Amino acid sequence: MHPDIRITAKKFGPIDSAAIDLRPLTIFVGPSNTGKTYLAILIYALHKVLKGFPRFPITGTHPYYFIEDLEEDEIAISDDDFEKFTSSLANENYTLNFSDLPKIVRDKMQSYLGEENLLPRSLKVELERCFDLERAESIIHTPTESDCSVISLEARENHKKLWNFSMRIGKSKILSHGNIEDISLISDVDSHGKRASVMIRRLSKIADLKVRGKNKKRHINYLILNLLEALSDHMTRQYAQTYYLPAARSGIMQSHRVIASSLVARSTRAGLERFPELPTFSGVMADFMRHLILHKTPDHYSEFLPRGKTEIKEMKSIADELERRTLQGKIIPKPSPSMYPEFLYRPKETKEDIRLSRSSSMVSELAPVILFIRGNLGKGDTLIIEEPEAHLHPAAQTEIAATLARLVRAGVRVIVTTHSDWLLQEIGNLMREGELREENVDSSLSPNALRPRDVGVWLFDRKDESKGSIVREISFDRVEGIAPSDYEDVAEKLYNRSADLQNLLAESADGEPEV
Repeated sequence: MHPDIRITAKKFGPIDSAAIDLRPLTIFVGPSNTGKTYLAILIYALHKVLKGFPRFPITGTHPYYFIEDLEEDEIAISDDDFEKFTSSLANENYTLNFSDLPKIVRDKMQSYLGEENLLPRSLKVELERCFDLERAESIIHTPTESDCSVISLEARENHKKLWNFSMRIGKSKILSHGNIEDISLISDVDSHGKRASVMIRRLSKIADLKVRGKNKKRHINYLILNLLEALSDHMTRQYAQTYYLPAARSGIMQSHRVIASSLVARSTRAGLERFPELPTFSGVMADFMRHLILHKTPDHYSEFLPRGKTEIKEMKSIADELERRTLQGKIIPKPSPSMYPEFLYRPKETKEDIRLSRSSSMVSELAPVILFIRGNLGKGDTLIIEEPEAHLHPAAQTEIAATLARLVRAGVRVIVTTHSDWLLQEIGNLMREGELREENVDSSLSPNALRPRDVGVWLFDRKDESKGSIVREISFDRVEGIAPSDYEDVAEKLYNRSADLQNLLAESADGEPEV
């Protein structure tokens, strides 16, 4: 289960102020150039650095970091406390809390959120990579020395704070701080199932280690290291992956093999010398291309990620349904001698495979969505899609809304940016169905129904060009749905203009002389 995550950004690119709660389905709407993509990429960068948004913010950090200098420090743990700690580990019903760790280890873990060379530095590097920046400081919205960008996260579970982290990016330096609450690191068998059972047995074996005599300090260090390795191994199994599908994916799908082969040709020293100032990709675009180049079938992919047969089958079913109802055909990955896979389109009821470069823009737009659902996604992962409605007929846009809902119901966290009124209207309908299902009104309603509390729609609104956009939530309304008010303004202006022109045409016709 995902913890509840709140992300705050101030003076970040075109965004003046934003505070959003990530929901199972999070939607960004608003005019162009107001920061929707900026915030989506920020979420992606945070997700990559933190290995998802875990209950414990140092998931994936190598345990040797926390043990490397304990030999030089004084171990602040008494014999009684140590005996109590190890005897507690031996209890299979024991819940290990953060406060149970030796103070020196807790302090070192806390410092991970604040020391410049740890999490803040990793995030700085990832922001530069994802946004294709030379320096992260250039992302500040305003150019004055006194202003800075602020990025904050807070994780909660059942309304209880788990941890928080904040980073200020100034013109000359980066400051950060954070705090880990006294959270449970591992719960009992019932709440975590088999994984917790294995974890507790491993901790029990660690507790059997006897530390006596002059080597006590070294043995304590050894026990702590094993404890941290066990925790790291347990949490690593719960890693969530994140995938970003950029708005330019249609063109990339049609040309990725040419781009990849060109990059390899230029990667030699002679090739680089011929092109001294090579253009670069943003990190999200590079990651997207890498997934395409290294595309694997679901069966092959399951060898590397803990995907169960039921999970793979469910994702395949969602991809198959999108192909059947919207694409009217199938996307066929084809291996090639160059090692760059070629993706073909096979129209329904034909045996002819068509290159994506010869297919419609709708096909090349939906192809990566289908490939990522079928070959990459699993429960707990995050999928970020820019403008999933691009190049699609309005009817197909409503089908995409249903696909997003199915992913959410399958346990995937979905974040989208959109300009589509059709997509928003269908999401609103699925939320209405979700309310009706919860009230047991009609059992024949769509299986894609969404609970309103699982959907968050955030409007990026720029009223003052000099200050950047303000991000606010659009609340769900049973009557109005979740559409921004400016959509209604556009519709009203179009209607009024149409009515005025029709009246002028009618007057012109009435005034024509008789022949």
